Amino acid sequence: MEVSRAADGSGHGAGDPADGGAGALPEERLGALTDVVGAFDRRTARLARLVAATGSRPAGSLGRLDEIGWQVAGILRTHRVRPLPVVVSVLAGDHGVAEHGVSAHRPESTARLFAEIVAGRAPVCALAARVGGRVAAADLGLRTDTGDHRYKVGNGTADITRADAMTYGRALDAIEAGARFAHEVFPAGSMAACGEIGVGNTTSAAALAARLLGADPRDLAGRGSGVGEETVRLKARLVEQALERTSGLAGDPVHGGDPVRQLAALGGYELCGNVGLILAAAARGCLVVLDGCMTAVSALIACRLCPQVREYLVASHVSTEPAHRMLLDEMGLKPVLDLEMRLGMGSGAALAAGPVNALLAVTELAAASVPPPAASPPSAEQSGNAAVRTPDPSGSERI
Repeated sequence: MEVSRAADGSGHGAGDPADGGAGALPEERLGALTDVVGAFDRRTARLARLVAATGSRPAGSLGRLDEIGWQVAGILRTHRVRPLPVVVSVLAGDHGVAEHGVSAHRPESTARLFAEIVAGRAPVCALAARVGGRVAAADLGLRTDTGDHRYKVGNGTADITRADAMTYGRALDAIEAGARFAHEVFPAGSMAACGEIGVGNTTSAAALAARLLGADPRDLAGRGSGVGEETVRLKARLVEQALERTSGLAGDPVHGGDPVRQLAALGGYELCGNVGLILAAAARGCLVVLDGCMTAVSALIACRLCPQVREYLVASHVSTEPAHRMLLDEMGLKPVLDLEMRLGMGSGAALAAGPVNALLAVTELAAASVPPPAASPPSAEQSGNAAVRTPDPSGSERI
């Protein structure tokens, strides 16, 4: 078990590669995260597909898993892929909207669950250990002082039905904090499984999904922690109130199409943090495995900021939250599992790491008999399976 901490409690890491610099403009700070995401290597992905066809089984015979294998080849720029080291990240934050009773749990439960994760007693810890992985957790926005201050940005969000969740500057800070955390915990070329915890965050996620997708909030509010129909209807009303608060006279979003401003208005610190974490993990050449609805919201925003991030994403499962499948469809992602899970905290991503690495072990056997193509020299940023990424002349063509 690993929990990142800083002795000085400053909330900033010295010399961090994702730091946009003091006094940098917002677009410069975001550019420091998006401009370093390399292009997906479709040529190598196609080679991996051809190699699979020359083996002892038909190419694509393992269905969605085979597609992920070819995706990993394109990310790592080698057809000689092998099982990846697994790290499950869990970002934590509290939500002001939780005071309306939208969850089966009290708001202070987030801090208790965070402590269980840190102590290695949470379900995600057992799931990660089962696939040979480890869990890393960070407090970005809990009201309770957990002693983990290095990535701390705020002490819970405001109630989104009455005010913006946070300022634009705090949203940027949280995005950068998530990126710093990714650089700390994800080895280059690893499997970055993304999770979160935050009582009330399914309400914030539903509001963001409604805004991002232009969908009816009544179609997006779900049972979350296991609430009843009356609470689901309450969540839908609260989402409608939050959307009305952030709409102009013509019904258009006050903040327009700026995803960071939408995050600031409706999101949470852990949702912002996962945007930066996903961007940084992609920049490190990681396979980014999403957990549930909340990480899907963060991933869609990351894709809107940096479209090539889409090629690094895998949906571990589809949860019972109505917004989840809609978000995955918007990104063109097909889940590995469909087990009607709603546990959160990265549990689905940890569970999916098993079949993904099993497929990569099969792929490794098939590639062993094929001579390797000429490869680019490795960079300082990436090692092991990962290699330097260069712009792909094939443009936006799919594998």
